[in-house]
Amino acid sequence: MFLSSLQHLDEDIRLALLRQVRDLWTHSSTAIEGNTLTLGETKFVLEEGLTISGKPLKDHQEVVGQARAQCH
Repeated sequence: MFLSSLQHLDEDIRLALLRQVRDLWTHSSTAIEGNTLTLGETKFVLEEGLTISGKPLKDHQEVVGQARAQCH
C-alpha cells in the first residue's frame, strides 16, 4: 500500500523518500537497542559505507544489518 502510493511521483523523489524512510526506520530500530549513532551518522554510514570515528564498530554493523533486513 505504501509503495503503491508513491508510484505517481518522479523516480528521483520516490527514491529520496524511500531512503529517508530507510534511514529513520534503521535509526529508530537500532536506537531502542542502545545504538549510539545519531540519525545523521546512520544516514552517513548507509550512504557512504564508512565508519564514524570514535563510535563502536558494532553500532555500524547493527545499522548496516538492520537496513539490509528491512529490504528483504
